[in-house]
Amino acid sequence: MNLLKVGCLIAVLAAAAGLQGAYVNGELLWEGDFTTREGAARAGKEALEHFRPDAGPDGKGALVFRTRRNTETDWIRIPLPAGKLAGMIQLEAVVSGKDLAPGGRPFWGSKVMLNFQSAGKSRWPETSRNFGTYAWSTAGMAEVIPADAANLGLYLGIQGASGEFRVATVRIYRCVEGREESREIPANPIAAAIPRGPGHGTKYRGVMSGGDLSPEAFRRLADWGVNLIRYQLNPGLNTPKIDLSTREGYLRWIEAEMQRLDEVLKLCRQYDIKAVIDLHAGPGNRISKVSSNEIDTGLDVNTLTEAWRRMAKRYKGNPSIYGYDILNEPVNNRTPSVDLWQQTAERVTSAIRAIDRKTPIIIAAGFSISQFGNFKPLHYENIIYSPHFYEPFAYTHQGVGGAWKIHWRYPGWINGVYWDKEQLRVSMKDAIEFQRKYQVPIFVGEFSVIVRAPGGERYLKDMIELLEEYGWDWTYHAFREWAGWSLEHESTPDGKILSSKDNPRMRVVVEAFRKNRR
Repeated sequence: MNLLKVGCLIAVLAAAAGLQGAYVNGELLWEGDFTTREGAARAGKEALEHFRPDAGPDGKGALVFRTRRNTETDWIRIPLPAGKLAGMIQLEAVVSGKDLAPGGRPFWGSKVMLNFQSAGKSRWPETSRNFGTYAWSTAGMAEVIPADAANLGLYLGIQGASGEFRVATVRIYRCVEGREESREIPANPIAAAIPRGPGHGTKYRGVMSGGDLSPEAFRRLADWGVNLIRYQLNPGLNTPKIDLSTREGYLRWIEAEMQRLDEVLKLCRQYDIKAVIDLHAGPGNRISKVSSNEIDTGLDVNTLTEAWRRMAKRYKGNPSIYGYDILNEPVNNRTPSVDLWQQTAERVTSAIRAIDRKTPIIIAAGFSISQFGNFKPLHYENIIYSPHFYEPFAYTHQGVGGAWKIHWRYPGWINGVYWDKEQLRVSMKDAIEFQRKYQVPIFVGEFSVIVRAPGGERYLKDMIELLEEYGWDWTYHAFREWAGWSLEHESTPDGKILSSKDNPRMRVVVEAFRKNRR
C-alpha cells in the first residue's frame, strides 16, 4: 500500500464534522438538470452547445461529450455558488459512457469534477471514472467545501481520453448524518454487463507480511491454513538503518534484506508456505518509510535493475518463491504514465529473465487499477499481473491517518453510489477485462478494510467471493503490520482498536484460508 497517495483523500474525509453514523443526502443545494434544453441553458452557453435531445435516459435529453483520440479534451466549466455550498456536500451525477478509453495519465478520462481554491491551493475532487461502454448509472462523491473556497466550478466532459460521455443530471446535497433504509437500491447495469468468472476458486490464499516474522507468527499462519505470504522489502519494517539515498546504500539494504529473507524462507519451507518477494520501496531520491515508487520523479531504474539481478541470482530455482513482485504500486505524476512504467517493467523483467527463466515475475499495471486499460502484457513467459483493491477508499480507509470520524457503512450508499458485491465487481472491471483479453494469471497482492468500518466482515466476504469466482490468488493486507488492518484486532463502538482472539472479520478470512491444500 502507498499511503502517500491516499493521504489527500483521507484528509478530506477526516476534515468532515465529527459525526457518528451514516452520511445521507440532506437539503438539495444545487441542481443541473440537462434532460431539457431549458435546463441546459440555465447552466450556461457551453452546456447548451453540448445538449442533445433524446440522448438521455427515458428518451430525454443530456449533455454529450465526444473525443476521437486520447490526446483530446472536450469539457465545460459551470460556475457554482461557493458560499451556499460551504460545508460537507454530496454530489451525485447520472452518467453513461460509450467506448471510453483511458488517456495517458491515471487521472484522465471522463470528468465530473469540482475545482476551487482554498488556503492558497487549488483542489480538484472528482467522482470515480468508468471506461468502456456502460448504461446510465450514478457517480458520486462527498467533499468538504471550505468556507474560504473561491472560484468554485463544476467540470463535465472528457479530459485526455477518447470516447463518448453523457451527463443527464448533477445534484449537490448537504451531507448530513442519518439513515438510508428507505432509499431504493438501484439496478447496476455496468455490473450486469461484466462477464462472470468460472467460479473454480483459486490455489494460493495468504497475507501481506508485517513486522512479526517469528516462528510463532508462522505457526499462527499455518494454523489458519495460509499458504502464501507477500514479504515486504520495506525500509519501514525491521531493517537496518542504512542511508538509502545513494545507489551504494540502497544495494547494501537489499543485501541485508536478502539475509533476513533467507531466514524467512526457512520458516516458509517448514510450514509449506510460499513467498512473494515484494520490493515495496524503489531506489531513488525520495526514499521514505512509505514509498519511493514515483517512476518519473526520481526512480533510479539502473539501481532497481541491479537489485533484481542480485535477487534473481540468489533465489533462482528456490521452490519456496511464488514470484518476484518487481515494484509495489508504481506511480507516475508528470509524464504519460503507462508507457514509462511499461518500459521500466520490460527492462527489469529482461534483466531477471537473463538469469532466471522460470520464477514468475509479478507486474502491477500502475498505482491505479484503471491503468490496466492501457497496459500491455509483457512478451515473456510466467508473468503474473497484480492489482490492489481498496475500493471504495472512502469506506476502507475511513479514519486512516486521522481521527475516527466518518462512518460509511457496507453495503450502503458511499459517496452517492450504492456499494455492494456487484459494485465491487465494477471496481474490478479493468482487471477482469485484461485477464479475459490476454488470458493471463492475476494475483491480488493487497486488499483490506480498516477494523473500524461498519460491515467490514461483509465487505471482506464479498471481496473474497469475487476473487474466488475469477480464480485470482490473493494476500490480505496485512498480518501484524498495523492494528488498523489486523485480523487479530477489532474496534469498539467509539473507534478504539483492541486485540482480539476472535471476531467476524477474522472468521471470514480464516474460513477462506481453510480452502488451501497443504
